[in-house]
Amino acid sequence: MTIHQCTQLTPLLTHKSYCCKFETENFLGDDYNRYQIPFPKQLETAVAKRKAEYLAGRVCAKRVLAALNIYNFELISAADRAPIWPNKIVGSITHSQNTAMAMASDSSGIAGIGIDIEQLMSAQQEQELQQQILRPDELVQFQRLATQITHPLTVIFSAKESIFKALYPNVKQFFGFEAAQLIAFNKQQLQFKITQTLSEQVPQDTCLTVFYQCNNEQVLTECEFKTPL
Repeated sequence: MTIHQCTQLTPLLTHKSYCCKFETENFLGDDYNRYQIPFPKQLETAVAKRKAEYLAGRVCAKRVLAALNIYNFELISAADRAPIWPNKIVGSITHSQNTAMAMASDSSGIAGIGIDIEQLMSAQQEQELQQQILRPDELVQFQRLATQITHPLTVIFSAKESIFKALYPNVKQFFGFEAAQLIAFNKQQLQFKITQTLSEQVPQDTCLTVFYQCNNEQVLTECEFKTPL
């Protein structure tokens, strides 16, 4: 399997990042050795697609950590499947079909980073999945967003995934889409309010900004959670 850098999606956050394209259908068992990524035991029975996605994400993370002058670090996953980053590093990994990306930061002011790539939903999915992704009090903002972009539900879904990833290191529990409410937006940013206290670091009414961008196939969203004062 060939993994090569992709420049179609350029993050708006200024943290170190790396995006790649890969061919899932060309994955070979020796590809982990080829890219010098340790093969995780939990993937021994996984399908080739899952093994390829994990490898591509770890290759991106390896490039990002090298940009932060961290080498030969084995980025393993915790029991909850979250990557265990080096001490004082926060980061995030995402993959969708044949695209993967990683982002990380060593800034002391950043408590969490979340990135997410999603394939654009079909018009039917955009209609059918609204009740699963949107809060009733988001409908007005959603309808306004729909006049600005062609796949508003995909963007909001991805944004809430990025919020989850950014907050999880400080929350350490799963929470649903209802925990974040879209309250405002512009051409590059979505503003969300957390609707319930998730932890001491993430109380109710915490506000978060999510950057978003789309191309003809995908949406990329990015969220950073800054260290509470």
